[in-house]
Amino acid sequence: MAATQMGAAIGGQLLPQVEGYRLKQAQVNSCIDQLLQMDTAASITPLMVDKVSRQLAAVSDLLAELTDTINSTIALTRHGRTQPRRLHLSNIPAGPMSNITELSDLTTLTSFKSTARPIRNALRPIIRRIRLPKAIECAGVGGVVQFDDQLSHGDVMKAMWLVEEGGEGGWGEVADTLRVGDQCGYCQLPVTVSAADLQTHATKADFLSLPRFCAQWMVVGRRVALRRPNGQQDGRLQLFYHNNEIRIILRNEPGFVITLTPPLPLPNRPVHPFSQHPFAHHAKPHDPPVRSRIGWQDGVGWVTVGAKNAAVYASASSQLKGLLLSVRDGHLDRIMTQSPHTPLNGCSDVMTWEAANGRCGQSHVLTTSDDPFIAWIFFSIQPDNNNQDVHIFITTFEAPAAGVPQNAPFAQRFPLTAAKVRRVLGPIAAIVLDGQAP
Repeated sequence: MAATQMGAAIGGQLLPQVEGYRLKQAQVNSCIDQLLQMDTAASITPLMVDKVSRQLAAVSDLLAELTDTINSTIALTRHGRTQPRRLHLSNIPAGPMSNITELSDLTTLTSFKSTARPIRNALRPIIRRIRLPKAIECAGVGGVVQFDDQLSHGDVMKAMWLVEEGGEGGWGEVADTLRVGDQCGYCQLPVTVSAADLQTHATKADFLSLPRFCAQWMVVGRRVALRRPNGQQDGRLQLFYHNNEIRIILRNEPGFVITLTPPLPLPNRPVHPFSQHPFAHHAKPHDPPVRSRIGWQDGVGWVTVGAKNAAVYASASSQLKGLLLSVRDGHLDRIMTQSPHTPLNGCSDVMTWEAANGRCGQSHVLTTSDDPFIAWIFFSIQPDNNNQDVHIFITTFEAPAAGVPQNAPFAQRFPLTAAKVRRVLGPIAAIVLDGQAP
């Protein structure tokens, strides 16, 4: 439709000129015929003949030039109509185009993007379906972070820059922290980054002005929703940049500030005769030590603790993991309060009962018919402790590991069963299997 309208417009502009030319050409031809029929010797002087001859030569040259212009216009028009079909990049095999895209840096891809429309159209699906997923894998967040399928092409380019900026494995701390959040039940992997998340940092300079982990977590943190043991949501594990301060948790309150690279408590305390303080000696610039006054209080939720109790964490990611694990009792509450007909993740079956004296129990079968042994985990709540304590028993018919003493910890004697238990218990597995303090 657009091409037809353009053709009509051009024709409407040229038509009056063409009709005027044809009229004058007919008049000139008629005059030439009359001239040739006259008795030139008697009626036309040599000066007249010379003048007509010169004008005919000049007009002939102009006609030749006009002919060349019209022919060139026709040729260019035909060339323009056929060239896109002949050079359309959709006809180029995907393999070579993918190689170009994978081996090019973002600056080169941006240059490609600013070129002809066929090149842009050919690159866009390759960047979205091949380059971005590969960048996610290289960054160490495969299966942990993904991007909304509805992102515009510009947002896909932003996403690729964010993922590739950290270098290979550069999102590793983010991936580890999200996995802890998943085990605690506060998010579901992979988390999906939306177009709104990509607007967290207004410019590349804003992103690069912060330690890498903090800048990255500001993009994904809102996807980790914290909950109290009763299921009530209690903020999101999100970082904010507010008045040159980094604040944490959805409330974005002044008392919820984290301090980057703070002074260490008792900096002169000897740690090892041949070593500096490990927090300083092994500090990672992209994930630095932090100080925080944020704590979890049972029955209350997130609170600001006294300055004397403010802890220094070896890294920002360590602090976020610590906050997640500080409410890990909620994981056990969710096990005991979910549907009595639903086996835990990875379990093949569940049996739930309540005794006449009020004792409640759940048995989850850890193994399937494909395993060479049978094992189950049993949760029991006694009626005489206000339902606050849960007893956990593990039963297995796995053969003890060869060469391991009988008095060795359970996880060492029965490693296959222990692996299944860790999958079920998530953040409280270390308490049950490794003797870690609650």
